[in-house]
Amino acid sequence: MKKSVVALAVLGAFTSVAFAQSSVTLYGRIDQNMTYQDPGNLTTVKGTADKGKGVMKINDGSVNGMGSSRIGMKGVEDLGSGLKAYFVLESQVTADTGDAGNRATQTSSTSFFNREAYVALGSSSYGDVRLGRQETISRQANRLVNDASGENELNIAETVDNYTNAAAAEQKQTRPLFQNFGTRIDNAISYRSPSMGGLQGFFVLGLSENYKLTTLTPVAAGATTSKDTYGAEYRGLGMIYNLGPFNASVSYEELASNRVKGGSFDNTVTVGANYDFGPAVLYVAYQDTTDMPFDSLAGSGTLTFGSGVAASTDGSKGVSHEAFNLGVKVPMGNFTFKLQYTESNISGLDATKYTVRNGELTQYKYGGIISYAFSKRTSVYAVASTRGGDGDQYFQRKNEYAIGIGHTF
Repeated sequence: MKKSVVALAVLGAFTSVAFAQSSVTLYGRIDQNMTYQDPGNLTTVKGTADKGKGVMKINDGSVNGMGSSRIGMKGVEDLGSGLKAYFVLESQVTADTGDAGNRATQTSSTSFFNREAYVALGSSSYGDVRLGRQETISRQANRLVNDASGENELNIAETVDNYTNAAAAEQKQTRPLFQNFGTRIDNAISYRSPSMGGLQGFFVLGLSENYKLTTLTPVAAGATTSKDTYGAEYRGLGMIYNLGPFNASVSYEELASNRVKGGSFDNTVTVGANYDFGPAVLYVAYQDTTDMPFDSLAGSGTLTFGSGVAASTDGSKGVSHEAFNLGVKVPMGNFTFKLQYTESNISGLDATKYTVRNGELTQYKYGGIISYAFSKRTSVYAVASTRGGDGDQYFQRKNEYAIGIGHTF
């Protein structure tokens, strides 16, 4: 009898907590595809030791899919007078192996809630303030306005993978199409204005809490030496305009640190728009970057975006980057067809370090998608994409063909 009373009391306590919260939602997505990956003729990929030989893979939706597999929780509480408190906790799941997170694409690869984790106060009249791990502005703009595929299928923000085991510098470059500043940033503070006539403004600041880091770099067997590196602070401003069939975005983003070269770098302006003509939606976007980090030499370290990460001094000042995207989406009943072409050019490279024409590197990517929606929650899709440009014989993902299934809940 006493146990029953205690159980009822505990249940009552949890019930009170549940009613105090207006709503909590558990949601997610599972997306898997079979991909045939065809590399350049001087490149090997994981799964084979033969240069130029393709390999079949089972990929999570973060690669060639409709979207990364994930599981999340979100909740909102009405505080009265138009004010609300809410939160998002979202974790990526690499469903092809069952791993938590996605080591290849997430800045916080070891964090459980590596997609988003923030708490916010918001008002329809004054906007909202969010604290925690959040998306960069260019990530939001690419997904909502600039990219016909929406997220991952053709992915305009892809960094072209090169043959990282090669000895020559020009074979080890990591070359972005559009930049999105690492997709998400830690330790972020953001403000979003209310929508006024379809126009909404954004401000995001990603703090670098460990501004100066000391890392240990091996110099010989059994010996180490200390090396100072510097964290990169993210800053971004943007606006998105939505009015009927027309959507547009503009943003400015930069990184900053007090490293050897000092000041801001990776100064990036992105503009884009799409228009729904009825039978088809047309997408166009342009990005211009000055002082873009371009670090590929062995032993010099690589710039990684986010809080408290290393920012190398190699290849930033004077390196410029331009990117252009054109896409179209055609819905036909349960079918949707998408085509997209993305191109970028990197200029101002040091000719003593990189074997390039006039200090420039050009690359492009194009592809198409056919998807069929069984319902609002379940779809099947087929994707084909090709990458080319300078040094494409070293690309690890030159041609790809995928068939997949995506389900949301």
